[in-house]
Amino acid sequence: MQKNDEDFKKLVFDLMNGSLNLEQYPVEESKYVKNEFFLGGFCDEAYRRVYNANRRLCKKLGVEEDRDVESIITDLIDIGEYLAMKMYDYGKFFSAFSI
Repeated sequence: MQKNDEDFKKLVFDLMNGSLNLEQYPVEESKYVKNEFFLGGFCDEAYRRVYNANRRLCKKLGVEEDRDVESIITDLIDIGEYLAMKMYDYGKFFSAFSI
Protein backbone atom coordinates (compact mmCIF):
# COMPACT_ATOMS: atom_id res chain seq x y z
CA MET A 1 0.00 0.00 0.00
CA GLN A 2 1.39 3.38 -0.98
CA LYS A 3 1.52 5.92 1.84
CA ASN A 4 -0.22 8.50 -0.34
CA ASP A 5 -3.23 6.48 -1.38
CA GLU A 6 -6.74 6.78 -0.02
CA ASP A 7 -6.67 3.29 1.51
CA PHE A 8 -3.67 4.23 3.65
CA LYS A 9 -5.33 7.42 4.90
CA LYS A 10 -8.44 5.42 5.76
CA LEU A 11 -6.33 2.81 7.56
CA VAL A 12 -4.68 5.49 9.73
CA PHE A 13 -8.10 7.03 10.45
CA ASP A 14 -9.58 3.65 11.38
CA LEU A 15 -6.63 2.90 13.66
CA MET A 16 -7.11 6.26 15.38
CA ASN A 17 -10.81 5.48 15.86
CA GLY A 18 -10.15 2.01 17.22
CA SER A 19 -12.55 0.61 14.64
CA LEU A 20 -10.30 -2.24 13.50
CA ASN A 21 -10.13 -5.68 15.12
CA LEU A 22 -6.36 -5.84 15.50
CA GLU A 23 -6.41 -9.23 17.20
CA GLN A 24 -8.07 -10.81 14.19
CA TYR A 25 -6.53 -8.53 11.51
CA PRO A 26 -3.22 -7.13 12.80
CA VAL A 27 -1.53 -4.42 10.73
CA GLU A 28 2.03 -3.08 10.98
CA GLU A 29 0.86 0.54 11.22
CA SER A 30 -0.87 -0.15 14.55
CA LYS A 31 2.60 0.01 16.15
CA TYR A 32 2.74 3.72 15.27
CA VAL A 33 -0.87 4.94 15.29
CA LYS A 34 -2.58 5.28 18.67
CA ASN A 35 -6.25 4.46 19.21
CA GLU A 36 -7.50 7.91 20.29
CA PHE A 37 -10.60 6.37 21.87
CA PHE A 38 -8.61 4.58 24.59
CA LEU A 39 -10.48 4.32 27.89
CA GLY A 40 -10.35 7.64 29.71
CA GLY A 41 -8.79 9.52 26.80
CA PHE A 42 -10.08 12.74 25.24
CA CYS A 43 -12.12 11.06 22.48
CA ASP A 44 -13.54 8.43 24.85
CA GLU A 45 -14.71 11.12 27.25
CA ALA A 46 -16.10 13.36 24.48
CA TYR A 47 -17.98 10.46 22.92
CA ARG A 48 -19.36 9.51 26.34
CA ARG A 49 -20.71 13.06 26.73
CA VAL A 50 -22.33 12.87 23.27
CA TYR A 51 -23.88 9.50 24.09
CA ASN A 52 -25.23 10.74 27.43
CA ALA A 53 -26.67 13.88 25.81
CA ASN A 54 -28.31 11.68 23.17
CA ARG A 55 -29.88 9.53 25.90
CA ARG A 56 -31.16 12.62 27.76
CA LEU A 57 -32.67 14.08 24.58
CA CYS A 58 -34.39 10.82 23.71
CA LYS A 59 -35.76 10.59 27.25
CA LYS A 60 -37.15 14.15 26.99
CA LEU A 61 -38.74 13.24 23.67
CA GLY A 62 -40.14 10.03 25.11
CA VAL A 63 -38.49 7.83 22.48
CA GLU A 64 -35.81 5.14 22.44
CA GLU A 65 -34.06 6.76 19.44
CA ASP A 66 -34.61 9.97 17.49
CA ARG A 67 -33.81 10.15 13.77
CA ASP A 68 -32.79 13.82 13.93
CA VAL A 69 -30.44 13.31 16.89
CA GLU A 70 -28.87 10.30 15.14
CA SER A 71 -28.50 12.35 11.95
CA ILE A 72 -26.70 15.14 13.82
CA ILE A 73 -24.27 12.69 15.41
CA THR A 74 -23.63 10.81 12.15
CA ASP A 75 -23.15 14.00 10.15
CA LEU A 76 -20.70 15.42 12.70
CA ILE A 77 -18.72 12.17 12.61
CA ASP A 78 -18.68 12.39 8.79
CA ILE A 79 -17.49 16.01 8.95
CA GLY A 80 -14.70 14.98 11.33
CA GLU A 81 -13.57 12.23 8.98
CA TYR A 82 -13.65 14.54 5.96
CA LEU A 83 -11.59 17.17 7.79
CA ALA A 84 -9.13 14.54 9.04
CA MET A 85 -8.57 13.31 5.48
CA LYS A 86 -8.07 16.87 4.22
CA MET A 87 -5.69 17.62 7.10
CA TYR A 88 -3.63 14.57 6.12
CA ASP A 89 -3.49 15.86 2.54
CA TYR A 90 -2.48 19.35 3.68
CA GLY A 91 0.18 17.91 6.00
CA LYS A 92 1.64 15.92 3.14
CA PHE A 93 1.51 18.95 0.82
CA PHE A 94 3.14 21.34 3.27
CA SER A 95 5.77 18.82 4.37
CA ALA A 96 7.39 19.37 0.96
CA PHE A 97 8.11 23.01 1.88
CA SER A 98 10.37 24.67 4.47
CA ILE A 99 8.01 26.99 6.21
